[in-house]
Amino acid sequence: MRPITLYTTTDIGKVRNTNEDSVASLLINNHSFNSDASFAILVVADGMGGHELGEVASDIASKKFIEVVTDSIFSSLKNRANVEIEEIIKKAVFLANKEVWDLSKKNSDSIGTTLVGAVLSNNNVFIANVGDSRAYLINPHKSLIQITKDHSVVQDMLDANIITKEHAKNHPRKNLLTRALGLSEDIQPDIFKKEIENEIILLCSDGLYGMLDDSEILNTFNGNVFKSATNLISTANNNGGIDNISVALACYDA
Repeated sequence: MRPITLYTTTDIGKVRNTNEDSVASLLINNHSFNSDASFAILVVADGMGGHELGEVASDIASKKFIEVVTDSIFSSLKNRANVEIEEIIKKAVFLANKEVWDLSKKNSDSIGTTLVGAVLSNNNVFIANVGDSRAYLINPHKSLIQITKDHSVVQDMLDANIITKEHAKNHPRKNLLTRALGLSEDIQPDIFKKEIENEIILLCSDGLYGMLDDSEILNTFNGNVFKSATNLISTANNNGGIDNISVALACYDA
């Protein structure tokens, strides 16, 4: 069983009056059911909605994701069944969406949240994504790979070669999402599986990558997860900090 380091942090930024981002993580080192498996769960959600309801939506979604994934893993281990992580994270997103959707129906304002969640186990990472919060795979000082694809109007325009990446950075419609939790009763997350060795998993809200380009993100990593997370937040704020900034990092210990 390889030890895993987890670290999450969120910052209000320099412009917003409230922080509508939520982050959460949990490390499971389980021996209770004669299993030496370890699991790391992490999630970032970026809420939207008036009267601070965005903050509520992201909090509900992140907590529900962690709760469902944890309960499902323990249930599988208890019953000596295979831990089907891909199915578990789909279920977690579905139930998180249900709670945000139920909240949305009770309010006149449109309420929603992005969600990107990950589970590490046995040198694999499984990622579920809805919205424009992102997951990256980082090999420090070598490469930065974006795993997720944004569910946004601008991303659709990029895919159709209507605009370039340079135009996308400041496009007036860059914050318009095509998919988010709470906008409909049914939700279809994108699911990814990657094999990892010594890479770092980075989950973040658009308040981070909107302020840093890929090279700045990569150059921030210095081998220390905690310092890297702090440096990411500081750099985003130094570059303007126009939105809430959230970071969740996970890696296997060397």
